[in-house]
Amino acid sequence: MEKDSAVMQNTNYKLLDLMKFICAFLVIGIHTRPFQVVSDVADKLFYYDISNYAVPFFYACTGYFLIVRQQNKGVHEKICFRIKKVLRPYVIWSIIYLPLTFCGWIIEGNREPVYLLRSVRNFILVGDNFYSWALWYLNGLVFALIFIDLLLRKFSIKQIVKFGSVMYVLGIILTMFEGHLNKLPMIVSAAVKLYFAAFVTTRNGLFQSLIFVSIGMLVAEIEKLGKLRISTGSIIAVALMYLTKIATSLIGGGGSTSRRYWISRHFSSCLQL
Repeated sequence: MEKDSAVMQNTNYKLLDLMKFICAFLVIGIHTRPFQVVSDVADKLFYYDISNYAVPFFYACTGYFLIVRQQNKGVHEKICFRIKKVLRPYVIWSIIYLPLTFCGWIIEGNREPVYLLRSVRNFILVGDNFYSWALWYLNGLVFALIFIDLLLRKFSIKQIVKFGSVMYVLGIILTMFEGHLNKLPMIVSAAVKLYFAAFVTTRNGLFQSLIFVSIGMLVAEIEKLGKLRISTGSIIAVALMYLTKIATSLIGGGGSTSRRYWISRHFSSCLQL
């Protein structure tokens, strides 16, 4: 029985490796939009309904392996180790990108000191400076792991997933509010402006990365208990949500509409747990 379980686990890991390999190319596709020259429909389908699942998948894998690997160690110890491991390339690549950041200071910032202060803010809180936007992923992962480590002192992983879901929805609402500030009550508009002045975006560890990392951890926890089941009803629900998302991407042009429907699919996926 133990041998069969080990073989099954090894097979699952190989499948994850294959998925990560495919998702690496999908990430490239996110930034290159290869189907734009083919047709608008193909571009929307690829950009909003295929490639945008790559980053959440990588985050979920990080959360999953936090649980399944080195089971003789505590979660806190493994999270601290992972944070240090992620911080190293983040700092190194931020240094490598410094010449571009300096170019941004000249081109975008007109050599104003405030631009340098914004760059420091972006390094700490955003992970995105002049042409170094790819580093937001590492920044978001570090903060997500910090939040999870703090929350695990009081809450279970399942509760953290619920909290992360609320934060994800709140992040979408904040992003929508930013585009309609003149229609909001003054106090709400001021609060939204203050948030974006400090944090620039909701694409960060709290509003985006947290949910996906914690889902990966939850899947691993349920798998350890032998309770991970995928029902026919769940598959049908996910398929219907995905088809609905594709329709809204094509009709509404993707963006926030498509992203909102992704949440429905995300919750449906959680039903499998």
